[in-house]
Amino acid sequence: MEPKVVADPQDRLREVIAKMKEENQWVVPVVLHKKLVGLISYKDLMKRRVSPEAKIITISSPSVSLNEDDDFPKVIAKFYTTKARAVPVINKNREMIGIITRESLLRYLIDTDQLPDNKTREYMNSPALSISSEESVARARWIMIRDSISRLPVVNEKKLEGIVSSRDIVNSLYSVSEKKKASILTEEERIMAMPIKEIMTSPVITVNGSDPLKKVAELLVKKGISGAPVMEGDFIAGVISGIDIIKSLEKKYNLSMPIQAKLASGLTSNTTKAEIDAVVERYLSKLEKITDIINFKVSFKEAAKSQNKTLYKSTVTVSTKQGNFIASETDWDPIVAVKKAVEKVENNIVKKIKRLQNKKVSKEEEI
Repeated sequence: MEPKVVADPQDRLREVIAKMKEENQWVVPVVLHKKLVGLISYKDLMKRRVSPEAKIITISSPSVSLNEDDDFPKVIAKFYTTKARAVPVINKNREMIGIITRESLLRYLIDTDQLPDNKTREYMNSPALSISSEESVARARWIMIRDSISRLPVVNEKKLEGIVSSRDIVNSLYSVSEKKKASILTEEERIMAMPIKEIMTSPVITVNGSDPLKKVAELLVKKGISGAPVMEGDFIAGVISGIDIIKSLEKKYNLSMPIQAKLASGLTSNTTKAEIDAVVERYLSKLEKITDIINFKVSFKEAAKSQNKTLYKSTVTVSTKQGNFIASETDWDPIVAVKKAVEKVENNIVKKIKRLQNKKVSKEEEI
């Protein structure tokens, strides 16, 4: 489809956010002379609090993309590995010719009757992360960034009261863009400190654990939402998203993450392996949004021991079309060690891609 909002590298952030809000568009491609040079999303904007007057070129993320001749298995694999809300489509000259949204992908799966007859509870994320209606906006933002999610059910005495998304937080923070800088900072602090019930959406669109997956997909597409709480009676049993629905096709399309992990002898319990797998998959999805990942390896080794504690060294090796990136970090907690290592790799990849993109933009502007 043709995106309603497309940004130029020289556009101001406040202008683009206003258009995103007006058109209900979660992801905006950044295009210069028809060529795709980056991407702006609500999820990225929630992580970075920048001036509304900032130019898009300074804050846009490197863009994952699809080629116009890619087949459908490649399309669904791209969404599966990146967990993207939308993926631009380019031609051989890297000119953007359209965009595939998660909603349009779900609509295609519905129309072609590809979704299994299974119940929603079989694919939901459970237990559901949630937040109290009296907790702060800052707390909600931190949880979303920490766990790489886009929405949180809001509860009051264990009962569902509302839902808050990354879009709600971004729109609240940037609604003060017309004020002077000092006033903006004061207003941002006030927004981050206020209770989440002030910006949440209520009533909440929910689904039942016994609902067929196709019915839930149809609801998400019809309402234009990325996910919904899954109820079992009055209890929130989990959360289902468009990506969870896409995951139901893992076997059919042989979908898998390009991960290889080598664990130290002390990290071979099923619980520990599951925790490491969950962290690595989450961070791999972030990297897939930046560039095409050819290979992703994680290894651990025992660096030292002290009484009953073990110091773990985690090494992350990522192969991309921009080259190979390696980082190592140590910590007494292996989860913390791998997080630090992946974040270091991510920063190095982003820096390199931005250097390459800035060179391209400079050349295009000269032309």
